[in-house]
Amino acid sequence: MIFQEISAGAISTQMPPCKAIVINVGETKNIGAELQKLFSQQDYTVYIANTTLSKLGKVLDRCREASVPAIVNCGALPPEAVIWQPEEPFSAALVSPGTSVDCKGNILEELLDNPAVHSFAHIGYQGYRYNPETLHKLQKRYFEEMRLGVLRSDLTLCEPLVRNCGTAFIDMKAVRYSDYPYSNDANPNGMYAEEICTVARYIGLSQNLKSVFIFGEDPDSKSLTICNKLIAETIWHICEGIASNIAEYPEDQQFESCFQRKLVSMGENGESISFITSYATRRWWMEVPSKDGSYACIPCSINDYKSACSGEVPTRWLFFYQKQTL
Repeated sequence: MIFQEISAGAISTQMPPCKAIVINVGETKNIGAELQKLFSQQDYTVYIANTTLSKLGKVLDRCREASVPAIVNCGALPPEAVIWQPEEPFSAALVSPGTSVDCKGNILEELLDNPAVHSFAHIGYQGYRYNPETLHKLQKRYFEEMRLGVLRSDLTLCEPLVRNCGTAFIDMKAVRYSDYPYSNDANPNGMYAEEICTVARYIGLSQNLKSVFIFGEDPDSKSLTICNKLIAETIWHICEGIASNIAEYPEDQQFESCFQRKLVSMGENGESISFITSYATRRWWMEVPSKDGSYACIPCSINDYKSACSGEVPTRWLFFYQKQTL
């Protein structure tokens, strides 16, 4: 991997090929120096560009035109939706400790109230930091969530939640103080440094990733080297995920030989559930019927397959079935 600095104005469809573009906004430029210290066994290029908040929207447009994922190091808060929101409906994911008490940058509420968001997953939150009313709003829209305890029991469970994510947000305050001491007001409990990096890699493996926004720095305190290192490593894992990703289309019959299909009967009066697994990546999908009689192929885990084999309808199947038949 090579991290190469370029000017934001040089981002275009005519630039040399690269896997991703890291965009530093405002005074967050010291992350670039930490990225330069990291290495990979893979051979690919990632560009690093610096810009201002006022110009970020145009830079993101250039990245979309060039079909290159943008990893934005935002600083303290994510930018307003008018800057980053795609023109078409999109899928989003958020990694954060819970409901923000600061009305500024409350990205969770913005995403829940945004009608353009057709699917959403909130990952790594702590139950006692989550407003019950906000959680009810999330469930009412049939969005998904995974609290920290569930995530920690098996990190692979979050991969299906972000597999089709187009826009992701990572709040570094989701990491506990001992691993990310950004200020004296940091949370004593939270994700481990290794966990935020693993989740970041899963986000990078998304089939539809367009942009990732990383925030959670404290503008009122001196930037600690250890915090910069963790942000850089988080970005590195996103890039590794992007570089390692294999585009897979289990619903396309021309790729049928790349997958194995398994049909699980749910009893005499139950409906059979079709599961699909990839020979190359071992990722799983399952088919969910919609009201027009067609089937939607949704990401799932091997645990969903095991649940069906034991006679239990997977929770994700029920969840998406209700959403598809609305």
